[in-house]
Amino acid sequence: MGLNRIIYFSRLIFWRFLRKNQSLYQLQNNLGYFFHDSSLLNTALTHKSKETKVSKNYEQLEFLGDAILDQIISEMLYKEFPKAGEGILTQKRSSLVQKSFLSKMGEELDLLKYIVSGPSLDLTLGKVYEKQLGNVFEAIIGAIKIDGGINPCINLIKNTVWKNRDEAWKTVNYKGQLIEFCQANSLKIPRFIVRDTKGPDHEKVFKVEVNIGSFKHASASAPTKKAAEQIASEKTLEIIKTS
Repeated sequence: MGLNRIIYFSRLIFWRFLRKNQSLYQLQNNLGYFFHDSSLLNTALTHKSKETKVSKNYEQLEFLGDAILDQIISEMLYKEFPKAGEGILTQKRSSLVQKSFLSKMGEELDLLKYIVSGPSLDLTLGKVYEKQLGNVFEAIIGAIKIDGGINPCINLIKNTVWKNRDEAWKTVNYKGQLIEFCQANSLKIPRFIVRDTKGPDHEKVFKVEVNIGSFKHASASAPTKKAAEQIASEKTLEIIKTS
């Protein structure tokens, strides 16, 4: 058993049997990390409506966690897509670190019930609820970095954000981004042309080609026309942004 696993299980035992705090034990069990300095975890869960002193609420840890998340996701994308241009990598990273997606990670970890806030913060409001889940998720990453270094941060991000990356990328509207890019750069509005359709009705595959002016840029095949348009748009964005 490696040193990291020994540390993990010793802290697990400490929190489970000596601290006897079942609530924070369960949270840390969900995180896959047990804190040595419990005050860092408490700070990461505390909103400024409860504690105005910056060293006692999550804002500084959120700032740190945001930067760490960007760095780790950037490195993962660099390794996953060695041939991708900067524009595509930036788009993929943006989808993974946006608050709406991070709030879903917070929901998976059931963070809402651990947030400590004052009466001025109404966590029943959708926008407030979403923002706080994302903020606290980032703050916990920051707290873990200070308490245990970068490796447990990488593990948490792998098991949450990276594990669900395909879900985040499905929400990216590459077709809309391509149209906006063309408009902003005085290019012709892209045309999406179905070049081929194969297979029986229940298993059709559509091949869509993107044309901008007289130039053919990229094509893609998918089970639906919409999906093929999105994939072809993503490819076209990478081509025209790096050309």
